[in-house]
Amino acid sequence: MKNNTKFVKTVMAAAGFSMAVFFAGCGDGSREVPSEESGQVQEAGQQEEAADSAQEAGQQEEAVDSAQDAGEAYLDGILASDYVNLGEYKGIEVAQALPEVTEEECDAYIDSLLCMNPDRGVIEGDTVNIDYAGTLDGVAFDGGTAAGQDLGIGSGQFVPGFEEGLIGARVGETVEVPLTFPENYHEGLAGKDVVFTVTVNSIRAKEPQELTEAFVERLGLGLHTVEELRQYAYDTLYEEAAAEYEEQVEDAALAAVLEQCEFVKDPPEAMVERHVGTLTSNLSMQASGYGLTLSQMMEMYGIKEEEYQEQFRNQAVEYANQQIAIKAIADAEGLEVTEEEFEQEVERLAEIAGAGSAENMMRTMDTAGYKEYMLSLKVLELLRENAVVKN
Repeated sequence: MKNNTKFVKTVMAAAGFSMAVFFAGCGDGSREVPSEESGQVQEAGQQEEAADSAQEAGQQEEAVDSAQDAGEAYLDGILASDYVNLGEYKGIEVAQALPEVTEEECDAYIDSLLCMNPDRGVIEGDTVNIDYAGTLDGVAFDGGTAAGQDLGIGSGQFVPGFEEGLIGARVGETVEVPLTFPENYHEGLAGKDVVFTVTVNSIRAKEPQELTEAFVERLGLGLHTVEELRQYAYDTLYEEAAAEYEEQVEDAALAAVLEQCEFVKDPPEAMVERHVGTLTSNLSMQASGYGLTLSQMMEMYGIKEEEYQEQFRNQAVEYANQQIAIKAIADAEGLEVTEEEFEQEVERLAEIAGAGSAENMMRTMDTAGYKEYMLSLKVLELLRENAVVKN
């Protein structure tokens, strides 16, 4: 059976959240200001797409809620051993190279720092990260506001005059860029004079700066010498490599365990539909941030509706089987998520999400789904601790 542990750890970690909370930390969802080419889309058409997208997202959330009403939609509504016969899951041998960091990787890391936020203003060829808000006669217009957008200066990605208006701006500076939309722009903005208020969050230069102690001091990392920076680069990269190593060992251990499992029954349909609903709802919300329906976004990647629906279902079946196997291991080992552990996790998440309180967070959570995720992490830790790693 194909293994996809990252699917376990990341995509489905959001299963316990409403989509509003899941995307709370991912920007405001505003669209980029349209380029001259994309501006041919009619304003009425954009509004219709946004309405369709919102309706589609709502329908998907209703589908998830409907599936959750069925007892077998969750692991606590089934006996895992009815669906899977476990093989060996302790003492699993996995082969994984030890984490290492090369000198070339350290050099590349330092070069990336040397390209960031040069001690000058924006020039052509830079890539800037910006927040912007466009106004027409002092009023914000649709599609003219965004945060955390990357823009190559000189790329012609945005309407004429926008990129040029950022030349000379320094990191942290806010500038006003007045410009006139082309006459062939979409209805409502064609030929109009507008003003964009733009804040430069960061600048990435094409060429690295000179590596000096003055540069090291300017990084604000508490470092003073070039050698200290090289050690910092190595330590940072090694920490990342070590974390990736542990994750790869978990991946390999879970894959080996699943290979030895015998699935004697298909997962409950309600459970599969719940996971399909989560996948669909997540992607629908992403699409709506760009004024698109899920179908329209998928079409941009050349994927037809029947194709992505099949992919969603296949992923959902795979994940349901993985979770059933994980629950069977938890049952065999007496592992569970206590109410105290869950309450502490909710408090942690509430602080991260800015929900105000654990009670507020609970209103936006699917508690059963998130407890399944927490249980998965416990089982993965068990597999890792008992794996025999050959380097």
